[in-house]
Amino acid sequence: MCRHILILLPLIVAALELLSPVLPLGSSLFCVGLLAFIVLLVPKRCGLSDWPKVLSSALISSGGALATFVLANFLNLGPLVASAVVGLLGTVRLKEQDQLVLYLGAFVGMTPVTRFPSLGLLILAGILGGVLWEVLSSTWNGVGGRLGTVAAVAVLVVVLTLGGGL
Repeated sequence: MCRHILILLPLIVAALELLSPVLPLGSSLFCVGLLAFIVLLVPKRCGLSDWPKVLSSALISSGGALATFVLANFLNLGPLVASAVVGLLGTVRLKEQDQLVLYLGAFVGMTPVTRFPSLGLLILAGILGGVLWEVLSSTWNGVGGRLGTVAAVAVLVVVLTLGGGL
C-alpha cells in the first residue's frame, strides 16, 4: 500500500521546485526529510528487505549516470547520443532488470552540467534513482515514463536538497 502512496512523489517534488524561490529553506528541509523517509523508513515499511539488490541498483544507476554525464559533457557527445551509447553497452553486458536500472541512471546523467557542478551530486542522484527504482518496483507497472519520472524525482530531490545549480 505505501508504495502506491509514493506515486505522489513526483508531484510533491515538482511543486517544491516551483515554490523554491519563495520558500528556499522550507523546500530544502522538506527534501532532507523526504530523503530520510525514502532511505530509512520506506524500505522497512514496504517489506523491502533485499538490501543487496537495492545496493546493486544504486551502484548500477549511479554508474550509468556518471558514464552518460562524462560522455555528454566532457567528450561532447551530447546527452542523447551519450544516453544511447550507455544504453546500448548495457544491453550487451547486463541482464534485463539491470539494463533498466542502467538506463534510469543514463536519464539522470542527461542532466546539464549547470545543474550538477560537481560529480558528487550527480552520483548521489544516481544512487537515489536506484533506491527509488527498487522501492517503486511493483508500482506503475505497464505505465510508460516510469524510468524518466524516477530519474527526474531523483535529480530534483538532490538539487533542491543540496543546492545544485537551479
